[in-house]
Amino acid sequence: MTDGPTVWCPSCGAEYVAGVPYCADCRVALVADQPSRLSPTPTPTSTDDGELVAIGAWPRLSAQILRARLETAGISVMAEWTGPGADALGTLVVPAEQREFAEAVVHELDVADEVPDTSPFAYVVRIEEHLSVAAELLQELRTKLDELEARGLL
Repeated sequence: MTDGPTVWCPSCGAEYVAGVPYCADCRVALVADQPSRLSPTPTPTSTDDGELVAIGAWPRLSAQILRARLETAGISVMAEWTGPGADALGTLVVPAEQREFAEAVVHELDVADEVPDTSPFAYVVRIEEHLSVAAELLQELRTKLDELEARGLL
């Protein structure tokens, strides 16, 4: 990626210029050492304490929106990407003990105090979710442009 120092995402393996604090896709802290082994899909499926489970795979934008929704619900979540491009699929992985709740959040199971999906409020919430993810993607692009400009490549 660069001739200078780099850092790596321990989840997806993406390479970043040193100084970038977290992966724009996985939103995890970057590490100095390149991960030695990355699998394109999550392998942990045991429900023992401390284990992680995959709850599904979605296109990049949908996975990012669902990840934000899960985090808002207080669920720890990690996204594992099949590749770096916009057409990559993101598999969402959660702690096994949070699996049922995470699946309910993802599939929006009806809860008595929830706003029905047909309400105008739910429609506005959906738009806000999309705008929030779009804002994150724009910030990622701005950061990359700033890095390229700082290196004299623009």
